[in-house]
This record gives sequence, C-alpha cells and structure tokens, in this order.
Amino acid sequence: MARILGVSEGAVRKAIKAKRISVLPGGRLDPLAAREGWGASTDPVRTKVHTTPSVRTGGTQRAAEVSTEAEARQAISLVARVLAEEDVEASGPVDFVKAWTAELTLKACQRSLDQAKEEGSLVNRAAAEAAFLAEARAIRDAWIAWPARIAVELADELGIEARRLTTALDREVRPTSPNWASPPPTSQTLPEDPRC
Repeated sequence: MARILGVSEGAVRKAIKAKRISVLPGGRLDPLAAREGWGASTDPVRTKVHTTPSVRTGGTQRAAEVSTEAEARQAISLVARVLAEEDVEASGPVDFVKAWTAELTLKACQRSLDQAKEEGSLVNRAAAEAAFLAEARAIRDAWIAWPARIAVELADELGIEARRLTTALDREVRPTSPNWASPPPTSQTLPEDPRC
C-alpha cells in the first residue's frame, strides 16, 4: 500500500491507526478505498510525508465544483487580492497553498472583527456618520445664530446701530457655514478657503 500511495510504510500505519484508511475484515486494504481515504484526509501542504505528483493528482476525491466561469474568476481574484493585501507573492496560477493562505487570512480577519464587535470597539458606520452630521448641523446652526445673539451687546459697547452690526456680522459668517452639515464629496476635494 505504501508503494501504491508513494509514501513510507510508517505513514500508512499511522493513517490506519488514525482510521484515515479503513481496513477490510481480513486485515487487508482496498487500494481504491485507501487512496480515497488518504486523499480526503491528507493536506499536501501540512503533511510531513512527501507524496509523488501522481498520488496527489490521481486520487479519487471530488474536485470542488464551480457553477460558472465568472465565479471561478471571482474566486481567483479574491485570493489574489487577499494575498496582495498581506504582501504575499501572488504571481502565477492560484494553487492550493495560495488559496489556503488566503482562507486563513480571511478567517483571522473575521475573528478579529468578531472580537472587536464583542468588545464594543466596533462602531456602526451609518450610525457614526448620522451622529457626526447631526453634531455638525448643531454647530452650524449655533454659528449662524451667533451674529444675532452677540450683535446687540457688541453694538451697545461700540456705540453703533445694532441692526447694521447684525447685518455686517451675518454677511461675514454665512459664507463660512453652508457645507458643514453635508457629507463631504467622495470624488472631489473640498474647495480651499481663499482667506487661508
């Protein structure tokens, strides 16, 4: 059996002991069932046993089914993107090692997000943006109301007409406030203030 699988006899004994390869009642092994059991339960990346290419590719385990070619391209691009984000060399075709690395990376990211959510350090983006905009509107409204609130006292102190001072302050304050409570444009940069 070791010659059929292209591995050492000790590896076959370990697989039988771990029930990864089933033994027939007379103590014999079915070569097809043994090859199928070996292929289904042995990860070629993690095993210490170096099998031959014919054993790795000649097994009877089913290949993963892909519904459409578009799904296959999408899966390959996802693996490449995950590896690129982790600075892992992703050139050439996607093989088992690259796919396995990408899967482990995605699982680690998901665990990190789940942990942050449980700790309460993860914030809902829509709720945070809504709270920010509400606060910005409140600041804008206070800033726009400031000339009317302060003009009477200031006019009395300066000895000028309150209505003229209110109009002058309002004229200077309003141009600085219109975009404070609106979401920033995503594809454009904010216009520069010419007074800066």
